[in-house]
Amino acid sequence: MNKIIAVIPARGGSKTIPRKNLQLISGVPLVAYSIFLARQLDFVSRVIVSTDDSEIAKVSRDYGAEVVNRSKDISQDLSRDDLIFSELIEIDSSIDIKDLVIFLRPTHPIRNPNIVSDAFKTYMDNSNSYDSLRSMKLSSEIVFKTWCIDESGYAKPAFNPGIVEINDPANAPRQILPKTYYQDGYVDVFPFSNVMDFGNTTGAKILPYVINEFSQDIDNFTELEKVEEYISGKNKPSWFVPPKI
Repeated sequence: MNKIIAVIPARGGSKTIPRKNLQLISGVPLVAYSIFLARQLDFVSRVIVSTDDSEIAKVSRDYGAEVVNRSKDISQDLSRDDLIFSELIEIDSSIDIKDLVIFLRPTHPIRNPNIVSDAFKTYMDNSNSYDSLRSMKLSSEIVFKTWCIDESGYAKPAFNPGIVEINDPANAPRQILPKTYYQDGYVDVFPFSNVMDFGNTTGAKILPYVINEFSQDIDNFTELEKVEEYISGKNKPSWFVPPKI
């Protein structure tokens, strides 16, 4: 039987929030939230933090994760996720490419273990038809009405209008446009083999898993404060347990 491995990529660098993965939320380093969540999942056999940072490595071990030292050259702002998994396969001979990944980004600290478990079960029930599962949320913005500005200063539709059979979707009534979703970083599930077969983590056929409760991926101090307020407030969910060593 193939292993189920939780992988948490936590590099040391960050421009929007310096040392972001070590920022404290209710006195606990951000990266610890994902480790603690992963260790609650009884189907996960290993919890691996991939990091280029010695302080993150120490915190990760303190909270019960294995640590793989990530190369500096794949720990840059523009480094892609698939490079992390290629390196893990190369470093760790015990990983089989058919092993499954529960991919948990450390910038997403509030996760319900029951939802992550259900996402995993949903993927397993449909793994013959899909290459991966990716969590997502309903977009509040109408992406068909978004634009890019090119080097000449012209505005061009940012979204491929050919994806829907609607003439000039940027000027169409919103009521006739399809709903769209954005990837929210709550959880992804996929086999290591996707990296070899597709050159990415998700593959070609992606199973959507829609998240309908509060969650927040942290990219700036405002979002960090929002999460802090949520878990310290009276509306904190009953399932939430703060990480502990």
